[in-house]
Amino acid sequence: MAERDEEREVARFYTRSRRFPKFIGRLHDGTKIPGGPYTLTQGVVLAIVLVGALLTQRMWGTGSPLVDFPLALAVSWAAAWGAGRIPATRRNLLSVIAGGLSAMTKPATGRYLGTTMKIRPPHYAGGKTSIAEAIADPLPRDGDAIPTPEPETPIVAELAVQQRSTPLPTRTPAHAVSGVERLLQQARGGNS
Repeated sequence: MAERDEEREVARFYTRSRRFPKFIGRLHDGTKIPGGPYTLTQGVVLAIVLVGALLTQRMWGTGSPLVDFPLALAVSWAAAWGAGRIPATRRNLLSVIAGGLSAMTKPATGRYLGTTMKIRPPHYAGGKTSIAEAIADPLPRDGDAIPTPEPETPIVAELAVQQRSTPLPTRTPAHAVSGVERLLQQARGGNS
């Protein structure tokens, strides 16, 4: 038996413990709290909001305690109910709130090397274009063929590419169809 115990390996895994919230479910005399049980966070939120509402009653109140106190109670109960819907995480709620506030107060464009980034507003970037030489030849019409200039012989030797025996005549449309064709017609001197 002793040999068997020595050969056995024990593996242990340690995971984070899950936090179970503490509940307040009964009053001091043992009766159940209406709508309960409540967590400690909900109790703290209820107390803070209720005290804050009663201290600021002059700012929002109607002047009648029969209306103001139930209204303060309803708002504080709604705040406590909302606090109960916050998921229980391992992160402290105060650090979440502090992170949200710091994110809202930082510049929207961020910082780079300690300085705030500034995005330049949109501006007009204009320019002028002019053609140095005026073209005197008008565009050929439908029946005329456009003369193609002969390519210069390159200095560097290139592989010979077999071309068609007779080149197809090139024609331009009477009216330009696309923007590129209009620009080419204007460059050649045609205004139609």
